[in-house]
Amino acid sequence: MPTPAMGLTLHQWGDSKLDLLDFRPPMNRLGFAVLLLAGVVVVPTAVSAQAFDMFPSQAAAEKRAKELKCSGVFAMGKDWMPCQNFDAYQKAVSKEK
Repeated sequence: MPTPAMGLTLHQWGDSKLDLLDFRPPMNRLGFAVLLLAGVVVVPTAVSAQAFDMFPSQAAAEKRAKELKCSGVFAMGKDWMPCQNFDAYQKAVSKEK
């Protein structure tokens, strides 16, 4: 174990002690890359699909509901979305792919 008496400055000796206290496991770079890519690919796709299916009129949402093979529409703020609720919409969109 290095000590200040071995020619290290007090700062270098202190840093060597901090290294012993660092209990973080090494970062798995491949795992991090996979998570990062999944976030970049999956999230924007889900958000853009939802934005694509928000309509200013109830009739337009009903037309899209027929395309998705679901029934009903629901209000989302001032806009309308296809299917009877958001869960049904998500299921219908996932089957569409």
